[in-house]
Amino acid sequence: MPDPRDIKLRPAEAKDASAVGKVQVETWQDAYVGILPDRVLLEMRAVRSAGLWSNAIAKNRVPGFFQVAEWQDRLVGFCQGGPRRQDIKATGNEAGEIAEIYVLYVDPSFQGLGVGTAMMGRVVDSLAEEGFGSLVLTVLSANRSGVAFYDKLGGAADLPMECTVMGATTEETVYRWPDIRALQDRLAGAEG
Repeated sequence: MPDPRDIKLRPAEAKDASAVGKVQVETWQDAYVGILPDRVLLEMRAVRSAGLWSNAIAKNRVPGFFQVAEWQDRLVGFCQGGPRRQDIKATGNEAGEIAEIYVLYVDPSFQGLGVGTAMMGRVVDSLAEEGFGSLVLTVLSANRSGVAFYDKLGGAADLPMECTVMGATTEETVYRWPDIRALQDRLAGAEG
């Protein structure tokens, strides 16, 4: 079992794209069994994913918005946030501009060590520093560990809604934190 104190966080760099793609594929193939069709999971390729992540890293305007976790020079997780995408509607009780966590993935063998909490904390702190007042994210509704994680962090869940992931129909849930400061407090408390 890796010692969580040996896991280092830093902003993503262009050289990380392949490793980010690998973590995404491994995480999906672990977490989404029985949620997404086997063919979708088996067809995922880290190489294909790396191209997408190379573009995402290059377009990232604030280094703190895209964090990676490393253990012994191995990338074991990543988290990216930024301005809310327009397909997630505001409810009217949000403080200021709305931010979004786009992705949060941790290598399955490093889950439960606080890596996701630490990365999300760094990204949320950066979003707050840039003036965002509230935060949203989506999670596949059947992803029990993801749902439990966001429930523990005090997120308010919308009703599940149908979505399409790589051609497969499933459901996702939007989680909301109307005041990003409350989420910062929860994340800091979970880390300490």
